[in-house]
Amino acid sequence: MRNALGYVAVTVFFLVGGAMALLYVRSGGRAPSPVWAGGEIRVGYSIEAPYAYRTPTGDVAGAGPEVAKVVLGQAGIGPIRWVLLDFQEAFGALADGRIDMIANGLFITPERARRMRFSRPYSRTRQGLLVRRGNPLDLHAYGDAARHPTAVVAVLDGSVEQQALSRLGLPFDRLFVVPNPADGLAAVRAGRADGLALSAPTVSSLAGEAAGEVEPASPFAQEPGAPEGESAFAFRQEDRVLAGRVDTALGEFLGTPRYREDMARLGFDAVAPPGGGR
Repeated sequence: MRNALGYVAVTVFFLVGGAMALLYVRSGGRAPSPVWAGGEIRVGYSIEAPYAYRTPTGDVAGAGPEVAKVVLGQAGIGPIRWVLLDFQEAFGALADGRIDMIANGLFITPERARRMRFSRPYSRTRQGLLVRRGNPLDLHAYGDAARHPTAVVAVLDGSVEQQALSRLGLPFDRLFVVPNPADGLAAVRAGRADGLALSAPTVSSLAGEAAGEVEPASPFAQEPGAPEGESAFAFRQEDRVLAGRVDTALGEFLGTPRYREDMARLGFDAVAPPGGGR
């Protein structure tokens, strides 16, 4: 009996040790931590212009990264190590300690706010829909797609658009789930999807990449009662100090001429700073 118990104890020890070692390797050689330890900050982003993207010279740009660079600099946090992730992958990477902050245009929702800590929002935007040239199914709202008998709509995995279309009754088998906007654009161009549901700035950006083949649905109506999307930075719930420093710097940046110019250039609505603003 004692030998059996000893065997079980040894087995459990190696299983737990192996799991911890795997987490250590996956986190890039450092054990996951619930809080930022200072110094370098690992910021996750996803390719979705104009929220976040890489320039031809390799720089990380877009609304999220550009605002992040300013506010992290003002807060004395850095250097920044940018970590490219698929949109849905960023949630797990934050939770298990592979990154310290998300800056990919993530919208604030009640469900997400239960899983992570958000900064104040830095941009607002409305819904959009990318369709093939001429809008052959005459889709001008997410509700139009849900009511259509055959419409297939591409959505980012884990996105608010995926949730919105599900709530409106679009069947699961007519949701074409993709990991990134480029795959959604390809699905529309190839006819595998009749539309790609994303926010208006992203839809406009994608339409420019494939001019003549696709276009933003126009006119397009926001669903009644649907709020404008508010993008914010996300942190682990435990990372109160880091989130507080970023949020303070962000509050000081909102409303400045540079902030308003950047938002307008990228196609976003500016957010008023605390107290009404400059």
